[in-house]
Amino acid sequence: MQKGVLRVDGTLDGELGRLGSTTEPLFQREPMQAWVNYRYKFRERQGYIYRTRATLNGDTVQISGTHTVVPGQLGTQLNFRFVGTQPLPDVLRLALPQSLRPAVEGATSPSKAYIRYTIRGLSGPTIRPRNILRFALRDAQLTWPDTTRHINNWDLTGTYDNGPEHNLKSTTLTLPHCRIHTAPGWLDVSLTIRDFTRPYLNGQVIGRTELPELAAVVAPELVRARRGTAELDLRLQGPLPPQSDRNAPVYLDSLSVRGAVTLRDASFALLDRGANFSGVNVQVGLQDSRWHLTNATGLLDGMRFRATATTTHLLDYLTKRHPTTDITGNFAVDEVRLDRVRELLRPVAAGSARTVPPPAAKSGKLDMSMFPPGLRLNVGLRCDRLFLPADTVNHLAVTVRHDGRRVLLNNIRGQVWGANVSGRASWPSDTSQQVAPIRFELAVNYDQLNYQNLLRHAARPPQRSAKEPASPALRELLLAANGHVTCSIDAMHLSAGENIKDVRLRLEKTGSSLRMPYLNFATTRGGIGKATATVQVEGTRVQAANATLDLRYATLDVQQLLQMLAGLDVKEENAPQSAQNGSRRKRPAVNGNGTARDKSLLSSGILSAVVRVQADKVQYTAVRGTDFRLVSRLREGEAVLEECSLNALQGRIKLRGRMLTNAGQNHHPLHVQTQLEDIALPELFTTLTYMNINLLDGHNVRGTLRCSADIHTDLDSTFLPVFATTLGYLKTDIRNLELLNVDFFTEALKFMKTERTSHLFFEPVSTQLLLHDGRILIPSLRLNSNLSNLEVSGYYHLDGRANLYVSLNPLQVLFGNNQKRVERIEQGRLIRSARGRPTYINLRRAAAKSPYKVRLFKKSEQREQQETLRQQSRQLLLTQPLDTTLRLLRP
Repeated sequence: MQKGVLRVDGTLDGELGRLGSTTEPLFQREPMQAWVNYRYKFRERQGYIYRTRATLNGDTVQISGTHTVVPGQLGTQLNFRFVGTQPLPDVLRLALPQSLRPAVEGATSPSKAYIRYTIRGLSGPTIRPRNILRFALRDAQLTWPDTTRHINNWDLTGTYDNGPEHNLKSTTLTLPHCRIHTAPGWLDVSLTIRDFTRPYLNGQVIGRTELPELAAVVAPELVRARRGTAELDLRLQGPLPPQSDRNAPVYLDSLSVRGAVTLRDASFALLDRGANFSGVNVQVGLQDSRWHLTNATGLLDGMRFRATATTTHLLDYLTKRHPTTDITGNFAVDEVRLDRVRELLRPVAAGSARTVPPPAAKSGKLDMSMFPPGLRLNVGLRCDRLFLPADTVNHLAVTVRHDGRRVLLNNIRGQVWGANVSGRASWPSDTSQQVAPIRFELAVNYDQLNYQNLLRHAARPPQRSAKEPASPALRELLLAANGHVTCSIDAMHLSAGENIKDVRLRLEKTGSSLRMPYLNFATTRGGIGKATATVQVEGTRVQAANATLDLRYATLDVQQLLQMLAGLDVKEENAPQSAQNGSRRKRPAVNGNGTARDKSLLSSGILSAVVRVQADKVQYTAVRGTDFRLVSRLREGEAVLEECSLNALQGRIKLRGRMLTNAGQNHHPLHVQTQLEDIALPELFTTLTYMNINLLDGHNVRGTLRCSADIHTDLDSTFLPVFATTLGYLKTDIRNLELLNVDFFTEALKFMKTERTSHLFFEPVSTQLLLHDGRILIPSLRLNSNLSNLEVSGYYHLDGRANLYVSLNPLQVLFGNNQKRVERIEQGRLIRSARGRPTYINLRRAAAKSPYKVRLFKKSEQREQQETLRQQSRQLLLTQPLDTTLRLLRP
């Protein structure tokens, strides 16, 4: 200290806490050794650093400059300069924007960067000085940890400047000269990055490099190149994409890349798909996200291609930075193996390094997905040979379009099956379905067609080895599709020897059904009708071939119809055994005595039939009705009643269910769920009486019935139900019920005048009943009438026998105002329960029309009897196949 001047000379050992801005320091907590020459003049309040050098990161940095306290200002005026060398990775991490720093994360280098760093301006708690870092490289090297990315010879000059505002917003990085020497030549790069809060790039790249090195730097996670050269002439402008989130979509203000890239003799693989390209030569013109490929040639997995195309957002799509890419142009391929192309285009599973082929499809199911989400196409394709597992399409020409929602194949022309095929096809691009619903419109010409052969061919899946996965043969593509085929057929031969000619045939495929909606013909018997055929498909396997028959009647006898349909089970002649992978030879069907039955098309499961019937009038035993509609599907061992409805008994009857057809000619086990709507009770009981069901006579009852029932029964050889073995669950709802001269009530109420018991009115009745062993189980039936509130339980046999327990209130019976109770019932007002102790009566009879035996019993006996009924009902519901949910009746 001398004359107001502080002098400090010597060496310092310590740690440099921070040098540079708060957010972007040049040094932070770095060990340091320094040789210092420092002066501080107290009068001027100014300090000088001169002839000072410091060792940081093992390199020497020359330091000089001043710091001055400015009167009236909060802060210090700085003017420092740092000159020397520092490790290249540290300089890059300082100079690059935050979004680009992950690009050099973990990179190492033996090279040093020459730096010239200046700090000028007022520095204080709320203000920053101007920081400018100038740096230079010569023959520098940089290596990344994965060893596939490296730079061996790098010359560079650059400037990092935090700008006039002294913050990240005004910060710029300028590289006026950057040359990377490569084996085939060099790459010259010049660029400027401004606004480090949202870095914006202006730059240019010109030169030639090896493709493996370029791919390792640009898209190491996407492409692995083996050989080839790349010539670049690119101009870059725009905001840099955020590096911190690779999956974030970049839609607006994306980086503009314009110029050209030429690949020569390039061989590379797309890692996530396992696509192997070799011998690729192409010139790519870039206009931002729009790339134009000119005269592209090469091999893709051995398939030679030629292409001229334009793509949009291709790189961003492949690197998952953009959800879609568009490709238009023309492609020519010598041959295409469709199974390999589908594997290459399969959507990449999230988090997987490459696509994983699915396991072989079970049950012959076929994955029809062709394009991953976001791939949009409008290309013309010519292919000399398209190889399918069981077919070859020759001289194929087609326009392929994919808009993200549907795949369209227009202007299809090709040769297959010995005939020319033309048309178009489409399918949704949703790949979540294992079998995509393709839509097609095709035109095919045939001279002759054998109907039975058609059915047999449709039922025979192609032969495959055990190791071969399911893949689409042309026939399987049609089986997995929706659409239509129009055919011109000179003659069609039917199995019964009835030939038809000049056929105009149309095949329509919808879902799992391939239909022939019309075949206009005149048979030798003089009939004219509409015959159809269908094929039922599950995945890639044909499950069954269907003959469809549409019938229209003026008057129909249902029993005769069922007997006719039973004769549709035509014997199969030399039906081939399916060679589908994984299928096993079925055991021959056997009769009850264990002997093999004659194999037929229906029993073998190959051929089934769909019957649609309409009739103006219909009759089934004693039931007569109108507006009959029936849809039934006959298949292996059963007939499924998909829809059956008619107007009868002044109401509407609907049925759904199934009937077994392989139990012999005299037995047809039937499970049906029926819904009766607004059925007139007089007509219903009259019909039941005609069918020898002794419940009530039609003249004894009035009202309407709604009922949903689950019925299991057996139809005999005439297709009438055997009630003795019928099992059922009934859920009933009766309205406007009136009983007239019912012996059940007259016997129970003998102590009253006949005038009061001969005509009873009831509130709406809702109950559940069970039918078993020819009798109706009544766990609890509440009947509120104009006479008394009744509760009935017990058994009522269909032959008229009964054992019923009745609870009634004698006070209501004797003293109730009968007329007022009738008025309340007719007005829909509920009758309140009367006070008093109920009386319990048991009514039993051993045969129909015989008088009831009446006895009184106590409440305890009634409870015991009712509990027994409830236990029997629960036991039936647990042990028998009754469906109380009535699921078949649900819409």
